[in-house]
Amino acid sequence: MQVSQISQQPQKQRIEIPIIGGPCDRLTAVLEEFEPGEQEFIIHPQQCGVSPRTVSKVVEREVEVIVPARLHMAVLDMNRFSIERVGGGGIGLGIKVYMKARVRSTKKPEIVVNGERPLIALHFARVFKEILHYPGGFEIELDDHKRRHVGLGSSSGIMCAVCIGINEALGRPFNNRELRRITGYNACEESPADNNYIIRTFETGIGSMVGINGGLVVGSDDAEIIYRAPLEDTKVIILIPDVPSLKDEYTGKDTAADAEVGLLLRRARFLDAQLGNPKAHMILLDLLPAAVKGDLKAIGDSLLDISFTGSKRAECEQHGMCGAPIFHYIGAFREMGAEAAGMSSVGPTVFALTRKPMVYERILKYLHDQGISNSRIIETEVDNTGARIMENNEERNYRDEGWLQG
Repeated sequence: MQVSQISQQPQKQRIEIPIIGGPCDRLTAVLEEFEPGEQEFIIHPQQCGVSPRTVSKVVEREVEVIVPARLHMAVLDMNRFSIERVGGGGIGLGIKVYMKARVRSTKKPEIVVNGERPLIALHFARVFKEILHYPGGFEIELDDHKRRHVGLGSSSGIMCAVCIGINEALGRPFNNRELRRITGYNACEESPADNNYIIRTFETGIGSMVGINGGLVVGSDDAEIIYRAPLEDTKVIILIPDVPSLKDEYTGKDTAADAEVGLLLRRARFLDAQLGNPKAHMILLDLLPAAVKGDLKAIGDSLLDISFTGSKRAECEQHGMCGAPIFHYIGAFREMGAEAAGMSSVGPTVFALTRKPMVYERILKYLHDQGISNSRIIETEVDNTGARIMENNEERNYRDEGWLQG
C-alpha cells in the first residue's frame, strides 16, 4: 500500500457559544477557525468606513515600533459586542510596559515572521498585502511582554505594533483613525485548539486607541475616540493575583477566547442591559469632567463606582467567591490612599494609580508583607506618548504629527 505524502491540515472547527443575556436575549455566537489572511475573513477598508488605497511601488524600508500595554478599565456596553465589527466602547490607559515589532518591507513577495505571536503577524501582513494590492513582502520580528491573557492587552498590543510597523514601512497609507479601524475590524487571536488557525475576537478598539495615542482614553462604539487625557506624573502598581480562575498564565498558551467569550456574552451583557443608564451617567457626568480637569482622585471615584456596575462587576465576579479576592485588593489599595484602583479587562490583573510617593511605597510594602512574589508585581508609570517609531536612528510618534491623527 502506497502511503500518501500529502500532509493533512487539522480540520477547521466552529466554536458555538449559546448566549443567554436575559429572558429576551437568547442567541448563539459562532467563532470559526481560519488560516491567517484567509480571503473570506479579511475586512477591507470600505467595509469599515475607510477609503480604499493602493501601494503598488515596493520600497525596502525597516522600522521598529514600540507600543505601550493597556489597562482596560471598563467596557461601556457589552451588548454592542460583535465579531463582525468593533463595538462596545471602553476606558483604557497606556502604561510603560511594552510590545515591540520590527518590520521590513521587501521586494520579494514572501512573508517571514520570527519571534512571538507569529500567527497574528502573518494574518495582518496578508491583510495589508490584500487590501493595498501590495506586490512586495515583509520580514517581521515580534516581542511581547510575556504576560498573556491576564488583562494587560498582549494580543491587542501585538496587533497594534504590527499594523503600525507595516503602515510605516509602506509609507503611511493610513492615518491614525484609519489605522486603528483596519486593526480593530481585522482583530484576531490564536485558536484555543492550538492548531495554527486563528479566530476573530470581540474587539472594542481600546487597545489600538491607547497603543497609538497613550494616556487615558474614553472610546465610543465603533472605535471612535471620545476624549483623551494625559495623566502626568502618575505611578502604576500592577498585581497579578493568584485567584482560582487563573490557570494558563506563563504556560505559553496563546488564547483565552473560549473562557472569555462565555463570560462576556452572558452575565456581563445582562448587567449592562440592566444598568446602562447609571453607567452612562457615571461616565458622562463624573469620569469625563474629572479627566478634563486631570483630577486623578475624581477619576478613581468614578472607576470605583463602575467596578460594581454592569459588565465590570461580572468580570470581577468570575474570579472566585463572587469577586471577593479582586474587590479585596481594589478596596485595600483605595484605603491605603491610591487615588484610583480597579481590575483590567477580564482580569485577574488589578492596579493602583497614585501621584503620592508615600502611598506608592505603602502599597508595595503591603504586597510584600502579604508574601506576594515579585514576579506578580509590576512597578511602572502611565505612558502618555503612545506608539514610538524608530527609523534610521530617529524616533517619532503619532502624538507629535498632526496629520496622522485623523
